[in-house]
Amino acid sequence: MRIHPQPGTVALTFDDGPSPKYTQPILDILDRYHIQATFFVMGAFAKKYPHLIQEIRRRGHVIANHTMTHPYLTRMYGHSLYYQIVEPNRIVQSITGNIPVCLRPPFGLTNSRVNEFIRSQGMRTVMWDLNTFDYNRQSVDHLIQWVLTHTKPGYDLLMHDGSGNSFQTVKALPAIIEGLRKRGMRFDVICQSTT
Repeated sequence: MRIHPQPGTVALTFDDGPSPKYTQPILDILDRYHIQATFFVMGAFAKKYPHLIQEIRRRGHVIANHTMTHPYLTRMYGHSLYYQIVEPNRIVQSITGNIPVCLRPPFGLTNSRVNEFIRSQGMRTVMWDLNTFDYNRQSVDHLIQWVLTHTKPGYDLLMHDGSGNSFQTVKALPAIIEGLRKRGMRFDVICQSTT
């Protein structure tokens, strides 16, 4: 299992979903461009929208763990930490039959204790190379330009399909894909189980 894209490729990753408002349009765009992505899903939303988890899987994308409710993991211990990390895997497995093999900590905040617990559950901690800040850009054009200017081969791009402002992601995604392809970049997935 790779936690980084292959050399010369870029991985598109989406956090905080699934969301009925944004996940479906993102899936449609990815289909149109024949690209697979990795979706770091929150357990609470996976439980609420199991049909979207099924759809992500059916379309050949990778599902990874982004905790149950998006807390600061470094402030959690014992049962609370266990619940945030293990429960999303149980939910995803009950829907898809597969267990996520990676976890992306909310806010990118982790420490050795949290990472060790993640490892003890058979998962790898995965961060990102470029946070697109898609939820906080001045405009769609600004988002597109920023991503195209800062993306390098081998990068894992962090985007969102579940935050309140993910409409910019939906609007910008086709131009981002086309712009990266014009720069000779291909696309890869991360956190794909080999079993």
